[in-house]
Amino acid sequence: MPLLSLDPDQACVVKPFDALIEFLGSEKGAVLDIGCGEGEMTDRLSRFGYRAIGLDPLRGSGPGIRRLQASAEAIPLASHVVDIALFHWSLHHVPQESIPQALAEAKRVLSTKGRLLVIEPEPIGSWQVVCRSFHDETEAQAMAARAVDIMVETGGYLRRRRYYLSEDGFDDFDQFVEVMMTHAYNHYTEAQVRQRPVREAFDLCEVGGSYRLFQRIRMDEISMNQSSREPA
Repeated sequence: MPLLSLDPDQACVVKPFDALIEFLGSEKGAVLDIGCGEGEMTDRLSRFGYRAIGLDPLRGSGPGIRRLQASAEAIPLASHVVDIALFHWSLHHVPQESIPQALAEAKRVLSTKGRLLVIEPEPIGSWQVVCRSFHDETEAQAMAARAVDIMVETGGYLRRRRYYLSEDGFDDFDQFVEVMMTHAYNHYTEAQVRQRPVREAFDLCEVGGSYRLFQRIRMDEISMNQSSREPA
């Protein structure tokens, strides 16, 4: 039974790596994980049989995989050398004015039969409700989504889309704060995370003695070798 949903309103909880593996399908190859952060997803792809390369402006090296320290707007690879270019929850972190260039660079490094995967959180779910007072990414996520739409529309590429829900569990509010403060690439303070409205929204997410936060994830696959309008 498929884990992913065609209907956003019917999306169910799936672990992000399981969702990615189902979306990728059985065909393996060279994958460039753009905006890999600490490289956890890239490492797992490598162990799963992909030839994985991680790229991030804040990470230059690490165990298990090849890592490149560079921005998405200037990928230090030759053209047409990877089978899959992957933005996993990372495109909306690219400066808004640079998103079209980042997508163009991803397209450049893809092979003629390559696939571009853009996997993005949407501002839908309890994560959004809890975090919006100190870390609302609605505008950035909308800009990233629109840039992908424009690329598909102007290029006439074939797009495949699926949805799932990502769930995170916390024992208490202090653990939530601790996790939020590990995200060094974000710009908020602990005092902002500990605001009363944040705590009140968090407390409403209690389920059976723990706290569960959800967000909906949109998965787009754009095939570079097909010039056909997106199916209805």
